[in-house]
Amino acid sequence: MPIIVDGNNLMFALRKAGQDVGRDGVATLLAPLASGKERVCVVFDGPAPRFGNRELAQTNLEILYSFDRSADELVLERITANTAPRRLVVVSTDREIRKAAQHRGCQDITSEDFVPLLFKMLERQSRPRVREPSEKREGLSPEEAEKWIKDLGLGEDAGEDK
Repeated sequence: MPIIVDGNNLMFALRKAGQDVGRDGVATLLAPLASGKERVCVVFDGPAPRFGNRELAQTNLEILYSFDRSADELVLERITANTAPRRLVVVSTDREIRKAAQHRGCQDITSEDFVPLLFKMLERQSRPRVREPSEKREGLSPEEAEKWIKDLGLGEDAGEDK
């Protein structure tokens, strides 16, 4: 699902959660979410920094700066322009943005509620995937199956009283 994030709100929520990160830190935290096919757009108030974060170039993370406008205006424009609002997730604590998201049928979540979800998603992505042993897919060999049947007493006469 595409995500639009009010960057300043998320920075504040992260600070309250004990993660004091700046704009680059927010972008770095969101980058793994944007490494798949879905897009993440984070909008910050104010001008863009002189140097962009080059490490994020290979992701679907879009970072917008509002310059002389408010970030809220840009977020509202993105919500209005979205062609599939029911798939869109809007992360903001701003009432006007959340109301506009709800009006369009978007999924909305406060920045404070998003922080623990973000950390959970990042933790899940960082865990190495455990491969199943090939034996699990192949099943037991006929010899192994026969041994189990014998050991468990499930032979042909298993249902008979002795």
